[in-house]
Amino acid sequence: MGAISSSLRGAVGLAAVAVACACAAAPAVAAESASATFSSTQLSATSWQYDLTLSDTGTTNLGTFWFAWVPGQNFMGVAPSGITSPAGWTAKTTHGGATDGYAIQWVAAPAAQLTPGESLTGFTFDSALSPEQMLGDSPFHPTSPVTTTFVYSGAPFSDAGFKFEVSAVPEPSSLALLGLGALAVVVALARKRSGRHRGSLLSVGPRRAIRAA
Repeated sequence: MGAISSSLRGAVGLAAVAVACACAAAPAVAAESASATFSSTQLSATSWQYDLTLSDTGTTNLGTFWFAWVPGQNFMGVAPSGITSPAGWTAKTTHGGATDGYAIQWVAAPAAQLTPGESLTGFTFDSALSPEQMLGDSPFHPTSPVTTTFVYSGAPFSDAGFKFEVSAVPEPSSLALLGLGALAVVVALARKRSGRHRGSLLSVGPRRAIRAA
């Protein structure tokens, strides 16, 4: 009986070791993820240039960057122009007809795909949409922000894709205003503390004089 029990315990132990080894040897599941930002430059009273930076925040390559698009919907209210692409990438405008907006599909050659942990610039276009409109909801699909975007690890529709929103980079003037505001707060706090310190000295001074007398 004791021998049988020892054999069972040994078999269970070996099975546990085998399962642990199998789990350790199993490859990690690739996770597709991305983020992107844009900056804007006003070219005229009714025209802006947009510069986008794409970052691969996952563990797969990125081969398709489809700005202002999800399957079946294009979000920009007007057609973009002057589109440029990074080396090894090509671009085209997508549009679904009179009841749909516009989007830009950038696709990389296999050797030019963005790799995990890296960022890529060179995605630019011109538009009559102001930065405020670009950050708003699509006029054709009102419940979706214009900057809603899809990426794929390879060619379009090569996998399930990953959806996210492109965010705006604060303009230098906005950063300067924020810096001035923070500086004003610091100065005000310093003056307030200094005033309290002087008041404390004035209240203590006479008492010391009375004690000395």
